[in-house]
Amino acid sequence: MVGIADDTRSDGRVDDAAPVSLALVGPELRGQVLALAPRAHQRAWSGTPGDTLPPAEHDPAQRPVAILHYGLPVGFLVLHGGVGAGRFVRPHGELLIRALFIDADWQRRGIGGRALALLPAFVHTTVDATVERLVLTVNVENEVAQKAYARAGFRDTGARYQRPGAGPQLVLELRV
Repeated sequence: MVGIADDTRSDGRVDDAAPVSLALVGPELRGQVLALAPRAHQRAWSGTPGDTLPPAEHDPAQRPVAILHYGLPVGFLVLHGGVGAGRFVRPHGELLIRALFIDADWQRRGIGGRALALLPAFVHTTVDATVERLVLTVNVENEVAQKAYARAGFRDTGARYQRPGAGPQLVLELRV
């Protein structure tokens, strides 16, 4: 795995254009992913890997994914398929994106947007080549995330969801 020094330019600043990639979370990434966390006010929206990774590891319909920046985990999401994914996702050919966040120290660098751009190809090559649609919910107050999702091609379905403990949610989709 590449060290953090490789992410720093000669002037000491972080290279925000550094490569972003996605990887399924296995034993080699688990500890680093569990150390990640969004900003405190975002935790009601995404949770933390300590909340979402263990259940995803024990459910074959869920695939935990690390967002990597120069090979280091800086974000996390869960791809959830099947009946248990909820009412906005069909059991076949669709996946729900859950628990998506970028670590607080790595936000506002475009990493999330680059990860979202990689997601359709990653899903088709690594998770399920038959997936035609990705779905997610986003809090109505989370305007930064809404803009990032829109830039990545997600569109509002018009459906709304009242998520217990996290408030009203927009339901967004991306055809892949």
